[in-house]
Amino acid sequence: MKQNLRLFKAGGASLEYFEAGSQTPVVFLPALGCSGTTYKEVIDLLSQSCHVFVPNLYFSINNYAISRLEDYVGVLQEFIKIKKLTNIILIGHSYGGAVALKLAESNKKNISKLILVDSAGLPVPYSLTQLFYLLFVKTWHELKYTNQLSILGRLVWDFSFFVLKSLPQWSKTTKEIGRVAQETQIQFQNIHVPTLLLWGKTDEILSLEYAEKLHKLLPNSKLIKVEGNHDWLLFRYKEFGKLCFL
Repeated sequence: MKQNLRLFKAGGASLEYFEAGSQTPVVFLPALGCSGTTYKEVIDLLSQSCHVFVPNLYFSINNYAISRLEDYVGVLQEFIKIKKLTNIILIGHSYGGAVALKLAESNKKNISKLILVDSAGLPVPYSLTQLFYLLFVKTWHELKYTNQLSILGRLVWDFSFFVLKSLPQWSKTTKEIGRVAQETQIQFQNIHVPTLLLWGKTDEILSLEYAEKLHKLLPNSKLIKVEGNHDWLLFRYKEFGKLCFL
């Protein structure tokens, strides 16, 4: 199904997002540096039965790039309000999962289900430098998907574009990434929406132990472990689609 790139503007915010499909609203929050193009196969699959919105998480307010969870949530709440979205299935992958958790914490009435895929949200036991090294390791591991190089190519291209676009404010961006990685910013006790955690058994960045901790903190959650690494849903998108609607 065709994905349409659109622009949302409100309160000084300028947000690009992809839209596809109809019926049940799904808001899909991608990993850091990724966009709707990165998840083309995932979005094509979901949009067969859902109305999918994929906001790019590198957007600006008054021409300044933002990176704070609170800023993301403020703009996304306005987006949901203007679009009149209700009974949303909210999906977050990696860094997008941290944003999804923060949004679910403060937007209880409009979200019917939360799906977290190898999601951030808790402090990690390593530095920002180590995090970027693990991102490299993750990408190296993904070279095994020789029959899906187009997916890997889009992933690398989109992340590289994000880095280039972020260079003018790289210090601010990395500072906030470090803040998310090192501090607990989510009030987990305020999240009661049914939550499904989908986790790659060989995740290089956020381990299964990390997933178990997150699972225990979310009172209405279920954890399913799947074959694959941090980005498994990109390469095993059919399995991901089935798991989303168990």
